[in-house]
Amino acid sequence: MSQAGPYYLRWRPAGTAAPELERFDDLDTALDAVEARWAALREQAPQILDGRKVLILSTAELQGEFDAAPDAAPEA
Repeated sequence: MSQAGPYYLRWRPAGTAAPELERFDDLDTALDAVEARWAALREQAPQILDGRKVLILSTAELQGEFDAAPDAAPEA
C-alpha cells in the first residue's frame, strides 16, 4: 500500500473532551500503529484521516479489520 502521507490517527481518550492526533508519513505506518495498540484504542473511537484531515477509515471500518476472526489455518 504505502500511499504517501501524511496520515493521521485520531482517537478520544476516556475522560477527555479533545481528541488526540498522531501524524504518520504513510498509510501503512498508521495502520501498523493502530494494529499494535488496538486493545487500547478499540474503545476510544479511532479514525484514520488523510493529509487534509478528511476521514478515510472510520472506527467501524477499523473494528471490522482488527476485530475480524483470524483466517482459519490450512488443514494438513
